[in-house]
Order: sequence, then structure tokens, then C-alpha cells
Amino acid sequence: MDSPFKGISEINEEISLELTEATFKTYNKIIDLCIEKQVDFLLIVGDIYDGADRSLRAQLRFRDGLKRLSENGIKAYIVHGNHDPLDGWSANLDWPKNVHIFNGESVENVLVENGGEKIARICGISFRNREIKTNLTKKFPEISKKALFTIGMLHCNVGPNTGHEPYAPCTLQDLITRKFDYWALGHVHKKAIVNDENPLAIYPGNPQGLHPKETDAKGCFLVTIDENREPTAEFVEVDSIRWFVEEISINSIHTEQELILKIRNYREKILEEAEGRPSICRINLTGRSALHTSIARKGVLDDILKDLRVDEEGENQFVWIESIEDNTNPNIDRKSLLKRKDFIGDLVKQFEDFSQDENKIAELKESLDPLFTSPGGRKLLEPIDDVNFLDLIKKAETLCLDKLMGENSYEI
Repeated sequence: MDSPFKGISEINEEISLELTEATFKTYNKIIDLCIEKQVDFLLIVGDIYDGADRSLRAQLRFRDGLKRLSENGIKAYIVHGNHDPLDGWSANLDWPKNVHIFNGESVENVLVENGGEKIARICGISFRNREIKTNLTKKFPEISKKALFTIGMLHCNVGPNTGHEPYAPCTLQDLITRKFDYWALGHVHKKAIVNDENPLAIYPGNPQGLHPKETDAKGCFLVTIDENREPTAEFVEVDSIRWFVEEISINSIHTEQELILKIRNYREKILEEAEGRPSICRINLTGRSALHTSIARKGVLDDILKDLRVDEEGENQFVWIESIEDNTNPNIDRKSLLKRKDFIGDLVKQFEDFSQDENKIAELKESLDPLFTSPGGRKLLEPIDDVNFLDLIKKAETLCLDKLMGENSYEI
């Protein structure tokens, strides 16, 4: 809550307000859903805030939503994760009576009642600090199948390939051996049903995407338990603003006007897919054509971007073009360049060697290492993996050919 959208710049006042309020609107949609469906309780599994020193505004808005639940007789159970550990700063606020926050020392075991009848058992533990690298599932008890419907709340990294920091790492087998009925999981931003039965284990993902890597519908899961203690989960979209990343090939585009029209057509498609929500879109230009030379000129894509953004001013359901990324290539016959017996031919051969020889790639990365590890580099540059490094090599080749051959020398 109260996290900024990343990479957004030059926005007008109305759109800026929408972005500022997006996480709060999304949270209130979850509260509204709970009240509409008259759920027994809401489970929140960590990273309520983006940092340990969470803003007072975020804490107040979070408490207000929980207060609305409490006024409607709905309980809330909360664990804290690596972004909002218990040792972070918290304002002295009075929490509603129906809220239970799990501690960070041991797994708590809480019985849930409805109308005087015990309906569930919830076990959970919070992160006492950010760096929890131990397997917290070992702290959870093994539960007999004769017990109440049992839920585990855990902020963790299940398996090795989630794409997130390995905080509280565990395996699916660790979850299964506890013999719980349902695991409500936090930490991973992309929704995923880790296990669909015995036990059901779900990452709901974050309910509001905040940058271009968090595309697609975002929301929460509505979990229903039948008379045989079998859970079913329904994904409910609650995001207030949706991210899109669209790839447009310039292979059949020859003028700037055609490109602008193509992007506007994509924007109409996004309006339909967003189902009434405002959207933010990154355009990735790919392919080869003579248009490459024009859009590679300084200021051309910036001017196109400004022209497209004017269309969205004053719109409630806007599609804000966050950026236009140029990954196009000149309209050249690269095989012919490789056969040339001059400097350009040698240059293209050098890039060819870099892109295909792992030893040369390693040497090049090593030579650039001081750039990334220097104080300035660490501040401004992100570590780069092998795939992105190859992409940089290709971009460097294109830039060199642009500068050396000129805008009228590509057709061979």
C-alpha cells in the first residue's frame, strides 16, 4: 500500500492522482468483496507495505479497511513478510477487535468461531525482521486429519524458481507433510496455485501491479469450504490500474504516421482488454525496416510519445504510454556485411564472435565488471544476466552500424 508506480514520468495531475490512489482503491475493493460475500475472515500474508518504515498514511488506510470489516462482523488474520517485518516502524494505532496479527517468534495456533461453533484452525508466523533465510515450515505442527479445517499462513519461497529472494525457503513437500487443508502463501507477486489438492496451496500474487513486469489481471482468491471440508478457490480481479507490455514489429511499417496509427490501434485493444480500468502500457518496437533510421534519431520517439499522451488527458479510462522502447534493427543484409573485407565487415564479425563464443562473452563481461561494481555503477545500474547481456551486444552493433554507415547506406 502507498507504493509508487515505477518508471512513470511526465504525467498530468489527474493521472498522477489515479496512480497515487491505485493501491488504496485496490485494497478497498478487497474489503468490499469481503463484505459483499459475507466471508468468515480475510487472510493477509505479508508485504502489506513496501518497506519496513511504512508511511503513516498507508497504516491509517489499512486500519480503516480492517475497521470496516470488523463493523460487519468479519475477522482479519495478518502475518508480516520481508517488506513489512515486525521490527519496522509502526505508528501507535488502535487496531479493530476482530484483527489478529501473528507474532514472529513462534507459530501461533488460533481457533476461529462462528456463532459459538469452532469452524477452523489458523496457524501462522510473521517475519520478525527482513532477512529470514530459515525454513519456517519446520515450526508448524503436523495436524491430524480428524482436527478442524486447518489453514497455514506463511510468507515464503516455495521451490527454487519463483523469481524472488529466497526468504523462508521451503519445498512443496514441506507443506504437504504438515497435513494442513489449505496454505495461504505470500511473497511471490504472480498468482500461482502451487498445489491444487491435499492441501490446496496458493500464492494470490500482489493485487495491484506496479511496474511493467507485473502485467495481466491482479486480484485475490475467494476460498470456499464445502460440507466435506473440500476447498475451492475462485480468482477475483480487483486491480484498479492494469499494466500492459505490447510488442509492435516495424517490418511492414514505413512511415512515422503509420507507426503512430499502429500504436493507437493497440491502445484501442488495450481499452477493451482492461474492462473499464485505466491502463499503463510499455510499447516495445521490434523488427527491421527503413523506419529504423528515423526512429533512432534523437527526439523522434520522444515526440511520438508526447503526441500519444495528449490523447489521454482528461480521460477516466486512460491508456498512458509509459515508454516506447526501440529494439528495432536497420534494414540490412547482415550476411552480406559478414562477407565484406573492410572495417565494417571486421566489426560485424567481431560482434558475431561475441554473440556466439561463451569465452569471449565472459571476457567482455569481465572487462565491463568495474563499470557495474563501481560506486556509481552500483547506484545506477542493475546486475545483468546473460540473456540481457546478449541483447546489449546486439544493440551496440546496431548503434555502431547506424553511426558508421549512415541512414542511406543499409540497402545492399
